[in-house]
Amino acid sequence: MDITILKGILTGFILSLPFGPVGVYCMELTIVEGRWKGYITALGMVTIDMVYSAVALLFLSSVKDYVIKYEDCLSLFIGIFLMIVSSKKLLRKIELKELNVDFKSMLQNYLTGIGFAIVNISSILVIATVFAFFRILDEATTLTSIETVVGVGLGGSSLWFFTTYIISHFRNLFGKEKLIKIIKIANGVIFILALFVTIYSIRQIIIN
Repeated sequence: MDITILKGILTGFILSLPFGPVGVYCMELTIVEGRWKGYITALGMVTIDMVYSAVALLFLSSVKDYVIKYEDCLSLFIGIFLMIVSSKKLLRKIELKELNVDFKSMLQNYLTGIGFAIVNISSILVIATVFAFFRILDEATTLTSIETVVGVGLGGSSLWFFTTYIISHFRNLFGKEKLIKIIKIANGVIFILALFVTIYSIRQIIIN
């Protein structure tokens, strides 16, 4: 296998580590509605990672300048968005649903994953940083760019396949009350972090 694809796969692994707000949402969905709905939603996120990877490879300098210029506004938007989503989840009653799979709900989950990921346009900077670390940008050609984007997709989808497989087993290992408590705590953490991001972004906009 070409080393460029391997670098892309490693990038996909890094981008899909389930520690960010979108990752937490996918893990929550896996617990509440089952493995496949969580996985399909994660694939929506991976799709945007592939799109942003292509953008970073093709238009890095102009996009980077744009993102940096409006970084505070973008961060404010993301912070408010996450506060709204997490607060709604904190206030509503959580119920673990029966595991059922149908095409319509899967398509909705996929589009939801895309919607969550696409608002975080600043992730292009993270992608560019990872690319720089792996020296992908130094040797970027049309062929290597395609291989890198494909690798990002393979890495992200593979990691989430494994992650959702592991998480789905928690439904069987833990009781409903404990799982619901974990979900509430996760959303509480997201709300607090989003609040800090929002306050910091407002402060930066006022200063600048």
